[in-house]
Amino acid sequence: MEKQTKLSVVFDVLSIKQAQVVRVLAAKGIQLSTTSLSRIKRRNEWPINCDRAKIESEIKDYLRAHGATEDQLSGLFGWFEPELTKRDREPEEDEMLKAKLKPATKTFFKIRRDPFNDEFESVEDFFLTDSHLQTIEELIAAARANSMVIVTGECGSGKSMIRRLFEHKVKEEFTEIMLISPKRRNRKKITADGISRALCRSLGVKHLNNSEDRDDEIENTLIERHRSGYKHLLIIDQAQDLTEEMIRELKCLWEVTDGFKRVIGIVLFGQPELREKISAHSMREFNMRIDDIRMRPLGLDAIDYMKHKFTRIGVNADKIFTEDALSAVRGKCYGKVGKGIGFDDEKMDQTYPLNINVWLAHTLNIAATIGVKNIDEKFVHKV
Repeated sequence: MEKQTKLSVVFDVLSIKQAQVVRVLAAKGIQLSTTSLSRIKRRNEWPINCDRAKIESEIKDYLRAHGATEDQLSGLFGWFEPELTKRDREPEEDEMLKAKLKPATKTFFKIRRDPFNDEFESVEDFFLTDSHLQTIEELIAAARANSMVIVTGECGSGKSMIRRLFEHKVKEEFTEIMLISPKRRNRKKITADGISRALCRSLGVKHLNNSEDRDDEIENTLIERHRSGYKHLLIIDQAQDLTEEMIRELKCLWEVTDGFKRVIGIVLFGQPELREKISAHSMREFNMRIDDIRMRPLGLDAIDYMKHKFTRIGVNADKIFTEDALSAVRGKCYGKVGKGIGFDDEKMDQTYPLNINVWLAHTLNIAATIGVKNIDEKFVHKV
């Protein structure tokens, strides 16, 4: 974001005209040209021979009379420095860029709960697009068919939400399907032995010290349960951290059959790096056998998503944001990718939930800092 003076921001927020301020100063006996005021407002450059203290005082009085708050007037003649200033970074690339409202922001807008705290108490708390519902149905079909699937998406694209809803639906409606997940205290250390032990725990298999005997017992138990009408689904989260060797081990597990039918399905959730990893030539056997589900951005559903985030905490977003302001927030999550000479730049839709949350929280925090209660499109474009 281009560096701005706070005076410039407050002028824009209150729709103050420079020429009017110059006329008011002239009436007070202070000669200051429109050009000089513009330099003060834009670059904080003051004329050498001027009564700066007097000018500052008169401008503050004028702004106060036109609705400026004390927060807006505080530090008025310094630089405007919001906490988040690097627009060229993706939100997930920096741990400091998080979707969180400051306590002062919640007080200013009378918001009791942070809308970006994703503590879901019921299914109604989730915002689901047609794409999300389709993904869940595809996962259900994969579980019933004992398929092998990867679900990939950017950080903050909603993979964890989909996984939680999918697991909830399976437990509620498909009790014949057993979900198995290895412990993930350190996901980068998920090993074949760790997955084997997770299978033992879920299947009630005795933990044999010899890995080969243990694998034989797991295979026999899976087959016996399959014959009794049960299905099994192994779910691994953050699977982009799995090694190629580990992925091959999973393929071997998936190939266990009872006659012509597989006895276990596998779903790997991961970031796009997982898709790149299995696309390697050395992984072609795995790549040819999987179904690839990709998380899609919210797109045109982004505005409904934003309103939903506030509705679930009992706040009407329309009382804070204008409709075009929400459209502007959505626009913040679009980028351009250069395609080379002779081609137009391609717009890249990054309207994923985390990105939307970050921009909303960022906008609200800045608005509260300078005392803006009603956020419009013009304000959003300036953050």
